[in-house]
Amino acid sequence: MHNAMKARWFWYSLLCVLSWGAWALLSKLGSREIPPETMQFLFTIGCLPVCIALLIVRRFRMEKSPKGISYAVLNGVLSGIGGLTLFAAYHTGGNTSLITAATALYPMITVVLAVLVLRERIRPIQVIGLAFAAAAFVIFSI
Repeated sequence: MHNAMKARWFWYSLLCVLSWGAWALLSKLGSREIPPETMQFLFTIGCLPVCIALLIVRRFRMEKSPKGISYAVLNGVLSGIGGLTLFAAYHTGGNTSLITAATALYPMITVVLAVLVLRERIRPIQVIGLAFAAAAFVIFSI
């Protein structure tokens, strides 16, 4: 644990978890008041200051890899669709913790795609972990 706390990835991951935890709570609170479409639009507006700061830090230099740019844009489209559907789920008045836990299972899809598309290998213990995650979701939803 001591080595992990020295690694930059650990602190980035911790900031990510804290940000996304607060994001989910604010998403639910906002979705109570306004429709999902408006939430998605305003979410995008909220990303603009981060985008501008990144441009300034990079001195307005843009990437040149068409393949990388294509992946990034597709990532944005899928993120937008995912966000919109999450806001819609919150807007239904459903259980926030259940909706958040259900949508947080997206890494299971990532693992399956990594095996199928990237030909990555997973160990049996990791398959057991995926099974436990799926079982936890079922139990949590009861």
